[in-house]
Amino acid sequence: MRLPIAFSIGAVLGAGAAIVFAPKINERIRRPLVDRVNRGIERGQAKVHKIAGQIIRAAEQAPEKVHHIEDAVDASVRALKKNSTGPGSLLNRAAS
Repeated sequence: MRLPIAFSIGAVLGAGAAIVFAPKINERIRRPLVDRVNRGIERGQAKVHKIAGQIIRAAEQAPEKVHHIEDAVDASVRALKKNSTGPGSLLNRAAS
């Protein structure tokens, strides 16, 4: 008979203690979690801003790079035409 009474008293006291201490424990647990989440969000935003800046710079440089590639392709085509139509060209050598 004593065991169920002692268990009941312990359960009531435990429940009371849980109610009294729960807000403090929750705040103690919640605050570091909120801080970690906020730091993670800030780091994520910083990375997004960094990547956005890199994308903007790349987009600004793209027309110039395309122009350089076009110039290189044009020069290659001219060189190929020059070398393929002259008397010592590879095509003329192959035909001989």
